[in-house]
Amino acid sequence: MNRKRIKLVAFSFILGFVFSNQSLATDTIIAHTNSEELLDELNIARDLKQKKHDHFEINKWKPGFRKILEENGEKWSTAHRQAEDSLVEYLARLTAAYVHLPENHPLFQKVKEELFAQHPEHNKNKLTESYHNQLSLISYACHPELIKGRILPKKASFLAKLLKPTGRIKFEDRMHFIGITVEPSKWNIQADYSIAQLRAGNIYTARKENEKLLKKSTKLSEGKGRGLNYRIEGNVRTYKSLNREFLIHRALIEAHAKKHQEAKEFLSKAQEIHEIDEIKKNQSLFIRQIESLIKSSEK
Repeated sequence: MNRKRIKLVAFSFILGFVFSNQSLATDTIIAHTNSEELLDELNIARDLKQKKHDHFEINKWKPGFRKILEENGEKWSTAHRQAEDSLVEYLARLTAAYVHLPENHPLFQKVKEELFAQHPEHNKNKLTESYHNQLSLISYACHPELIKGRILPKKASFLAKLLKPTGRIKFEDRMHFIGITVEPSKWNIQADYSIAQLRAGNIYTARKENEKLLKKSTKLSEGKGRGLNYRIEGNVRTYKSLNREFLIHRALIEAHAKKHQEAKEFLSKAQEIHEIDEIKKNQSLFIRQIESLIKSSEK
């Protein structure tokens, strides 16, 4: 699943590079050139998800399921990984279809409803880990589209509603506010919620959520949690690495708010923190957006 996410992020990065000069210069939304291609990709991903993920979820705890897998030359762990990979791919294709289909397309509303139905509130208990995990996967699916920024504010607002932080995340923020360090939740949800609010034009909310992330990541990277790692769905990042990313997010927020000196300061602070090349590459589109916004104001 980790390799699948890397491929999706790399794909979005390449698209972003190709179109970045046009989209950033004109601040217009570039529509997908072929709506039917988007829907075909979604149909293929949906079929695979039903075959791999849904079938696995229905049968995984049945007494005879492991035996059936073994008779077919399959392992339970392999079936589990394939199920998760198919869900990740499906959510990515579903989100891309929602973002890029024109709103007047006859199937747009159906796609929107299908995406909304993936929210864990429809099939998970809020107090369970599975609820949080499902929301995290939706966050990962939204992330490439939010990075590129070529999304209508109305659609970004819808994604923000999907990504609204859970009570678990809010509890963590309250504990940090009063100086008590607790086990980190999946910060990607809160980070993508902040960027979704920014793309929707809600700079105040975007900044407010980012401030919480910066507070947590700064404390854990420089204080008590310096030697710890932060695990997200199989990926391991240091707190300093995440702090760097949230500083870049903040620079983008301030650049959109036309507070260009503050944007420069946050970006400069982020770039002082060491990061591996792969993550820096994924963050480069954000940085180009920041620099473009600052440069356009100086003309």
